[in-house]
Amino acid sequence: MSEESPASPSSQERPPETAEHAETAAPASSKPLPPGVILAFVIIALLGVLIVMNVRGITGGGVSDKDLTALDAEAKALRAQLNKERANLGLHPLEDGSESVDQIAKRLKRDADTIVAVVNTFQSRLEEKDLELKTKSDELIRSEKSRAALSSEVGRLNNELQRALVNASDIDLVRRNLDAMTSQRDALAAQVSSLRQELANASGVSSADFADLQRRLEETQRAKDFFESRVKELEGEMSKAKLFASSESELLPAAVQLFRSLRQLENRPDSDITTAYSQFGTDLGANVVHTLKFATGKSLTPEDQDILRQIVNDVPEGDLLLCVGYASETGNVDNNQTLSSDRATAAAEFFSGVKLPGQFVQAVYLGQTDRFSSRIPERNQLVEVWRIRRK
Repeated sequence: MSEESPASPSSQERPPETAEHAETAAPASSKPLPPGVILAFVIIALLGVLIVMNVRGITGGGVSDKDLTALDAEAKALRAQLNKERANLGLHPLEDGSESVDQIAKRLKRDADTIVAVVNTFQSRLEEKDLELKTKSDELIRSEKSRAALSSEVGRLNNELQRALVNASDIDLVRRNLDAMTSQRDALAAQVSSLRQELANASGVSSADFADLQRRLEETQRAKDFFESRVKELEGEMSKAKLFASSESELLPAAVQLFRSLRQLENRPDSDITTAYSQFGTDLGANVVHTLKFATGKSLTPEDQDILRQIVNDVPEGDLLLCVGYASETGNVDNNQTLSSDRATAAAEFFSGVKLPGQFVQAVYLGQTDRFSSRIPERNQLVEVWRIRRK
């Protein structure tokens, strides 16, 4: 007990900085008592005074009946206030009359246990609310990720739509130019035929007229050659425009189901992808005949062309060669789509130049992926060449 007394030598000889530290640390470690507890101690003290006075029979000696009455009234008021505080805390009210020290101690212990139980209840509810808040926060994060993914998908689809609209307008323009060039070519061919007939029957014409007819024939022949060359160019452009399908609606009917099935494999386990590829051969008559891999910024190599040329020789007429382009998930989305689409189209164009008359060729871009390699992004820069058998 002497170590806690202010008059003890140890406390008097303590260095100033240690005492100051003790004075500043004490408030930080102690917690303010609730008003109800303070009020309880005040009432207990008053009741103790009244008990002592009653026991000793102190009715005089400087304490009058009026003072006792005032103290009793004040004790009752304090008891009433304390009972109100206890009711707010869910505790039983204090009864009038004196209590022994043991009774007071037991009652205070019961009150302390009740307060601890209330605190534990509030703590449990607080933990439940924290857990609920964390759950809601996780849901919000997942929702935000889903929203961002959907926003990215909407942007990609809008880009595809714009590209499809541009391609559609280009196809219409090429088709109109082709029709116009074909009509002019046919008209010139008829004119050339007429001039030749006139020259064949020009035995009675003068040399000047004959020279004029000869000049007109040569001009018409040059115009015919020009328009025939232009028609071939337009036919090539038209064939190229149809060669790349920018969306599912532009695919040939034989390729639609395969395209849908491949799109559904994104973010699936490797085992599911392997099983699906095996089933494509049975269900869709489709299988991968070659995979073209591209380094960053590279296109078809001569070795790739030799392989594609051999594939054409091995594919029967009536089958479809579908070049499906993929891109890695690194870099700009639009740039990746353009680059991968160009690679798939380059493979389809090469096929178109060497294919047999009854074979069909088309290219399509499926999107960014990491299912060919999650650790090495460059391995996802490829074009799968699918052969879809004629049904």
